[in-house]
Amino acid sequence: MLRLPVLGGLLTLLARVLMAASPVGVYLDFDEPPSNAAVEAMQKEASSILERVGIRIAWRLVSENRGNEPFERLVVVKLTGGCVCGGFLPRTRETLVLGTTAVDSGRVLPYSQVRCDAVRRLLPEIEYAADRRLGEAALGRVLGRVLAHELYHAVLGTVHHAASGLAKGFQTTDELKSDEFSFDGADWELQPAAVR
Repeated sequence: MLRLPVLGGLLTLLARVLMAASPVGVYLDFDEPPSNAAVEAMQKEASSILERVGIRIAWRLVSENRGNEPFERLVVVKLTGGCVCGGFLPRTRETLVLGTTAVDSGRVLPYSQVRCDAVRRLLPEIEYAADRRLGEAALGRVLGRVLAHELYHAVLGTVHHAASGLAKGFQTTDELKSDEFSFDGADWELQPAAVR
């Protein structure tokens, strides 16, 4: 006969396995028609970063949602501005907010925003790239990192920021463009197992 603590442990283990097997539904909503190359690169980068910490993403568009896909967890992401290289935004040295996740009464909500125009203003070499497809892929990669940071908040339900890595509250332009930039493993260990 199983004792209650053993049964509880088995149920916890089963819940972790099911959560790891179940992808997070991420619904994207664009202000303006995006670049396909930028969107593909954004999704690839964010998925790659999040898969390293055990989070799988099922990408969807809000405009195509029919309400018939049940996800255990979902996040709606609004991408504002132009998610495409246009060559029309001046460079800035200002500190810009690149993304946000909604919080109400201290509770993190599954609604995030990524500000494409703010990202583009930090990256003039991408914005004015001679090869537009390569520029848009590079833009998408940076957008993917910003999105992964916001999904960190929305999926884990945390307002916590780390001292280093992608969970920091502030990233430099060089970090966002670097060859390798991801979460520090310790950031994920602090979170409740039920959301991992």
